[in-house]
Amino acid sequence: MNETMVQQDFATNCQKVLQVAKELYQGNPDWVTFFREVLGVNGAARNVFPNQNDYVAFEKSPQHSEIQQMVMNLRHRKIPGGNHNEATRVITVRLPESLHEALKAEANDHKTSMNKLCISKLLQVLMDEPDGAVRRNSQPAASRPDSMVPTPAAPSQPASRPVSQPMSSPLSSNTDANRFRSQF
Repeated sequence: MNETMVQQDFATNCQKVLQVAKELYQGNPDWVTFFREVLGVNGAARNVFPNQNDYVAFEKSPQHSEIQQMVMNLRHRKIPGGNHNEATRVITVRLPESLHEALKAEANDHKTSMNKLCISKLLQVLMDEPDGAVRRNSQPAASRPDSMVPTPAAPSQPASRPVSQPMSSPLSSNTDANRFRSQF
């Protein structure tokens, strides 16, 4: 099969998944149901792209970005009762105290819970950059106001801070925080 046919098949499959997502979205589901049916382990995307390499390529497509936007829109809605008709699971994550404090501060800044913030971060897509760096979210960094793509810091002397400002981790500092803040 030639390269053009493979690209056409891929584009057609991306459109198939997007069509399923659009039809489900029109039914106004809760975000958990939408995610499960479209992007979940047994969802439409995994059925159309069972091969991991194909699925990763799909995650980089404009159709996947549109689906991610639908998930975000559904997460912002207030659903009476909040019943998602799906059992919840608990995971325990060990993380450094400084990262915990940064997440706590970020949740506070967004006036949300740490749980909701962490779910938002988990829903973002990890994508490999050509230079080997990892970028979160499938939306190009240039189009996001609070890009999560860390830019390499130029070697410099530590910045001086007013004495009243406490020492903080890079994740929680005002200058670097926006690069790491999620959109939700």
